[in-house]
Amino acid sequence: MKLPTLLKSLQKEEYKEFEKFLHSPFFKSSEQYLMFFRYLCKQHPSLVVEKADLEEAYLQCFGDKTYSLQKLYNLLSGLAHQVEQYLTIKMVMASKNGQENPIHQWLLVRALGERNMGAYFRAEAKRIISEIEGRTVKSLEDYLLLQRMHHIVYFNPDTPKHQEQQPALQQVLDNLDVFYYVAKLRYAAEMKARERIIDAKYELPMLQAVLGRTADTNLTDKHPLLDAYNKLIRLYLEGITEEGFRALKVLFETKLALLPKSDQQALLLHLINMGISLGERNLEMNADMLALYKLTIEADALLVGGRITHVTFANIVACAALCKDFVWAKTFVQNYSLYLEDSKREATVALSNAFLHYSMGQLDLAQERLSQSVFTTPSFDVVGRGLLLKIAFERYMNEGKDYEFLTGHMLAFEKFVMAKPFTPDKKEAQLNCIRFARKLALVKFEKLVVPAEEKKKLRSKLDELQPVVSKKWLAEKIESL
Repeated sequence: MKLPTLLKSLQKEEYKEFEKFLHSPFFKSSEQYLMFFRYLCKQHPSLVVEKADLEEAYLQCFGDKTYSLQKLYNLLSGLAHQVEQYLTIKMVMASKNGQENPIHQWLLVRALGERNMGAYFRAEAKRIISEIEGRTVKSLEDYLLLQRMHHIVYFNPDTPKHQEQQPALQQVLDNLDVFYYVAKLRYAAEMKARERIIDAKYELPMLQAVLGRTADTNLTDKHPLLDAYNKLIRLYLEGITEEGFRALKVLFETKLALLPKSDQQALLLHLINMGISLGERNLEMNADMLALYKLTIEADALLVGGRITHVTFANIVACAALCKDFVWAKTFVQNYSLYLEDSKREATVALSNAFLHYSMGQLDLAQERLSQSVFTTPSFDVVGRGLLLKIAFERYMNEGKDYEFLTGHMLAFEKFVMAKPFTPDKKEAQLNCIRFARKLALVKFEKLVVPAEEKKKLRSKLDELQPVVSKKWLAEKIESL
């Protein structure tokens, strides 16, 4: 039964519009559909309905004398089809930033061509082609639309094939090439990112051929979107380095305004994930990452579908906290927490505030903010326990308190990590951090004052230790012994 799912897709402001759609005789007007929908809106304002609600609505609208299971299903199926038609037509007719919808443009020119509209068909096709070609910022869809428009013009029966006309056929090929290049590199970048996340390996046929073709600066200079994806995928293939990351960051900052919004979001996300991976190698990336996050917000590219993921939210606050940009971080939490998924909001805000209090040296407040919701949220379970380790460690170092709590937590944390389905490197990096922190706590417990020579040995051991998370933090704790 798909009607309940489709009804939930309607926004409150669309209810009246959909009523008008149901009333239109062009789309199989039915008073039954209209009466049923109005009743549902009145009784269930959010349009969240179950099977029992639909049965009750039928009985209230049409009475039990006419009721049968088949009639109910016919009504629900018919109304569901009406919602599907409404959503489709709304998408075709929608405009964005004052521009006609590409689907509408393509269907209109195609219809004019198929109806042999002659001069009107050619004038409309020329207008749309000129408008798209004149755009400073072209999206992937623009290249596909240009290819389709030139295709329609060339294969129209009135277009002569035996003499040289406007180079429609060449334009078909050129735009198809750019569309293919950008699409190939975009998907390849996504697959390379997935390889790093899930430890997989994908075959990418024709990728090297595309990279070879798009190495031509005459081509990439004309198409900033192609240039951006070309350099992104090359960095993935050559290996992410600090130098390569910063060079790509400069390129994106320079060309960001020339790229479509959806690609701004995608490219910035790739760059952010690269920065995070460099940070995991204990490179100093916090200032770069905070600048990237701020750039994403300034470009209005942070929210995807009106949402921000809980992981991204917590990463942004943690990064700002490490950079001591506390005022900005607090403002971010206040302004963007409403865009979090409802089920993740409590844990995300709690962890974010814990990061802030910890970085401000407010250890008790930081620990208070680490609510149970943090430890039961899969994406935060390890991060939350890692932060609790730091809080307990520093309380012991600063005040000589809670040594038993610290050692007990480290033991439990170690067992927790051992049971997680991490990749071997990730698991080892977490365990090395916990075990080295335990070594430092033991040294502090045994010696009231740690000699300089002992610290030197500890620094040497930490330098040799690979992989390890929070390496910079551990190095700072050695100095504070």
